[in-house]
Amino acid sequence: MTLTSGASASPADRISVERLGDAVLFLTVASSSIVLIEPAPYDVLLSLHALVAFALGLALPRAMAPLVVLILLYDVGGLLSVTQVRWWEGAEHGHPFVFVAISVMLMVHVIFLAATCAEKPHRLDLIVKATIVAAVITALLGIAGFALDLEIFTLYGRAKGGFKDPNVFGPFLVLPLIFLARRMMVGGLVRHWREALWAALLLAGIFLSMSRAAWGLTAGALVMLGLVLFVDERSARGRLRLALMGLLGVAAVILLLAAVLSFDGVRNLFGERAQLVQNYDGERLGRFARHLLGFLRAAELPLGDGPYQFAHVFTEDPHNIFLKSLMVYGWLGFVAYTALAVWTITALFRSMFLPRPWKPLAQVVWVTLAGHMVVGWIIDTDHWRHFFLLWGLAWAMIALEKCHAARRRRAAVLPA
Repeated sequence: MTLTSGASASPADRISVERLGDAVLFLTVASSSIVLIEPAPYDVLLSLHALVAFALGLALPRAMAPLVVLILLYDVGGLLSVTQVRWWEGAEHGHPFVFVAISVMLMVHVIFLAATCAEKPHRLDLIVKATIVAAVITALLGIAGFALDLEIFTLYGRAKGGFKDPNVFGPFLVLPLIFLARRMMVGGLVRHWREALWAALLLAGIFLSMSRAAWGLTAGALVMLGLVLFVDERSARGRLRLALMGLLGVAAVILLLAAVLSFDGVRNLFGERAQLVQNYDGERLGRFARHLLGFLRAAELPLGDGPYQFAHVFTEDPHNIFLKSLMVYGWLGFVAYTALAVWTITALFRSMFLPRPWKPLAQVVWVTLAGHMVVGWIIDTDHWRHFFLLWGLAWAMIALEKCHAARRRRAAVLPA
């Protein structure tokens, strides 16, 4: 992205503008863990960055066509669903039109992130580093809030850091944690002892969020990462080292849990939250009953019933992203979301095992994204900013892989 034409801009000008863009992007992503108000600084900065970039000619690779089409259809479904709502309904939770506007904003974000990283691959690493910074900041806020009983950083006694909800705070920390874990598993603890300290901090934040979804997501992503690395490793010695690293990691987590659970308040809250099925899950109109009844009701509503309307019928939100796609984005949105999920997971899979510069990140993003899709069965993830960041990173690497394959095909047909 340049501010002047290629004919008149010197190489130094182009480099300085690119560095400015990198700095703005880094600071924007680093601010993504502070969302105590909406729109958050992250929303405003990334939206402005995207609009400027597209106005200056940021290109969309052809490989991104499925992403653009499917996410556009998803939001079209949301716009159609709003027609089923009277404007005053749901106002106590939020305005339906504002809800859809946020969805459209996140659509622009994911397309921009994918396009800018496909054009400038070094931004993949930049975004990961900024996400780690954001995670460390919000984890410290959450831990301090829990320890000092600061209401601004806690909710119902659970750490939430710079977020409004512990159930978003916890999952936000998983992507940087998995990235740090991969570095340690591949490079060793001695070499990456700093990463081990940051990872312990993020684990503490995830634990204190007291979010079952975050706990399950963390455990599942770490196990999947271990399996991916084990399959990708060709030597017996390397596989043995990975197995030993896995055992050391389990031991470290047990020690961390033992230390944290030595506090009575933490132990009591953990005992309450660690139950697999809470009262509000299994009761007559609990979470699981709402899922079944909601899917049956959605079969009669091709356009859905609009944002915030599900709670009017079933007293609570869907807490299932696929059900929410049906109810808030209609049949069109559900088909688009499901197709996008399957397409992304399938298209990115090969990049985890091919010798590419982005292979390490592909492994981290794939296991984290797959974990979020599983967690989506028990929680709404459609407006999680970091979830859309994952989509953007995934499709940037899908586009890079397509470009790499096209270059190899052209090289193969050129005469020697």
